[in-house]
Amino acid sequence: MMVILQSYWLTTTYGRNWTFLWSSQHAPRWSIACLVIFFFVFVWGTALWILSRLTKRHSWLIPILAVGLGAPAWCQMLWGVSGIGHYIPWGGPVGGALISRAIWLWLGVLYALQNVGFGMILMATLTRVHIACVLIVAQMVGAAITMLARGTAPNGTGAGEVWVNVVAQSLDTPWFWVCLLCQLVICVGYMKVCALFILP
Repeated sequence: MMVILQSYWLTTTYGRNWTFLWSSQHAPRWSIACLVIFFFVFVWGTALWILSRLTKRHSWLIPILAVGLGAPAWCQMLWGVSGIGHYIPWGGPVGGALISRAIWLWLGVLYALQNVGFGMILMATLTRVHIACVLIVAQMVGAAITMLARGTAPNGTGAGEVWVNVVAQSLDTPWFWVCLLCQLVICVGYMKVCALFILP
């Protein structure tokens, strides 16, 4: 279900989302590259080190954290694709561009941490053979759903009515809420799995 929901709603604008990171007309590329290194090396490494220490107290801490993060991938897509992150009124043109990219990268770190937690849920509840089967089937299903989304999703060829700029546009489009709900349903499903194994 996670692969279906994420592939249908998030994959068609994946390229546009990453394009946002390097699309600034004001911030030089080297400064954005420094931000990427800072977040995906130092912040990411520090977060994993802290969580590895805390996990010694309870092995399900990272999975519970992953569920509690909600939908960071959806937030990152909204920030990068809808146009919200194109203008930050602080720090001038260069400072605003770097702050916007820093927010985007922070959401990316949260999304990566969430994937680690979801992966730990699979490893804690399935055998190696079942994990291998799940990953293989997920790849096939994800590819099929991505092709389906390209032709049928409201955001198949652009932001559409899914990635609405909440600053300048109305939120009366149902697809915005449907997409968000679908991403939150994933967390609800994983929380149910966690509850089955954590609670006596």
